[in-house]
Amino acid sequence: MAPEVHRAMEEASRNFVPIHELQDKVGRRIAELTGAEDAFVTCGASAGLCLASCAVTAGDDKSKMSLLPDLTGMKSQMMIQKRHRTSYDHAFRMVGVKLVEVETAEEMKRAIGPDTAAVAFVASHHTLGHKVELEEAVAIAHAAGVPVILDAAAEIPPASNLSKFVKMGVDMVAFSGGKNLRGPQCSGLLLGKREWIRKAYANSAPHNYFARIAKVGKEEIVGMLVALEHYLKKDHEVERKEWHRMLDRVAERLKGAPTVFTEYIPNNDYSHSPRLSVQWDESKLGVTLTQMVERLRKGSPSIEASDMRNFNPPWEGLGIFPYNLKPGEELIIADRVKQILTAKA
Repeated sequence: MAPEVHRAMEEASRNFVPIHELQDKVGRRIAELTGAEDAFVTCGASAGLCLASCAVTAGDDKSKMSLLPDLTGMKSQMMIQKRHRTSYDHAFRMVGVKLVEVETAEEMKRAIGPDTAAVAFVASHHTLGHKVELEEAVAIAHAAGVPVILDAAAEIPPASNLSKFVKMGVDMVAFSGGKNLRGPQCSGLLLGKREWIRKAYANSAPHNYFARIAKVGKEEIVGMLVALEHYLKKDHEVERKEWHRMLDRVAERLKGAPTVFTEYIPNNDYSHSPRLSVQWDESKLGVTLTQMVERLRKGSPSIEASDMRNFNPPWEGLGIFPYNLKPGEELIIADRVKQILTAKA
C-alpha cells in the first residue's frame, strides 16, 4: 500500500462514523471515478460476488433476505460457462444457487428460463478459452431480462477495466482491492447499475442478513477509496517499463549460468504480465522445476516463484513476476536461482 493509504486508514481508525453514510459517500466518489452508476466497498472480490448473488435472488425484500440461503420462492439458478467453473465459484453457490453449465451462445439462450437469477461471467487467466465473450453474454442475458455478474477480481491492470465493463452493460462487477490496486488486502469493489448495487448493499453488513459475515470496516472503506484515487493518478506506462527493466536485470544476471535460457512469456493475460520464464536443462543440472520452486521457498530469504506449467495457458520454466518486488529484490532472486543451479552443476 502507498503511504497515503496507510495514513488514511490510520486516521479513519481514530474516528467514529456512521457506516451507511460513509459507504454512501465513498460509493458516490468511486462511481464518479469509474463511470459506474453506483458502487460500494466490500471485504474482497469474493464477498462482492456473494452480495451480488444475494441481490439477484432475494433482492432487497427483507422476508426473502432473512431466508437465505434457502431460496424457496426465489430464482435459484445461474448460467455459467463450463470453462468458468473454478474453485472460486463458491462465492455464487454459498447463497444457495445452482450453477447451470453451458458452453455455447445457443446453449446459453436455451438454458435461460424463469428460474434464472443471473448469468455469471469470470474474467481470469483461469478461464481463457471460453466460447462466449462478455459482450455477447451481456446481450443474451439482457435480451432475456436477466442481469450479468462479472468476477473481475484480478483484472487490474489495465486501469481502463474499472470503467470498461460497466460501459459494456455489466450489471455488477467485483474487483479485488488488495492486488494491483494496492488497497487493503481485505477490501474490494462492487460496481454497477444503481438498482442492483443498492440491492446488494441491502444484504451487506452492518445490515443483519446472510452476508453480515462479509463485514468491511471504516479503515478498509477509506483505504480502498484512497488506493483507487492513487492508482488512477499513476503513470502506468512508466511503472510497466520499470517492471520490464526489473526482469531484464534478472535475465542479464543469469547470463552465463549453465544451460540457462530466459524469455518473456506471451501476453495472453495483460493483468498478469510482464512475466519472465527461466529455463534450464534439468537432466544436466540435476534440478527439476518443482525442486527449484521448493528450494526458493525454503531458502533465506524465502522466495515465492511460479511453476508456469500450472498456469492457463501453461508455459515452460520458472515464472518471475515483478509487480510484488521492491527495487533490488529482483537481483536477490536472480542470484539465488543461479546459486541453486551452479551448486548442483
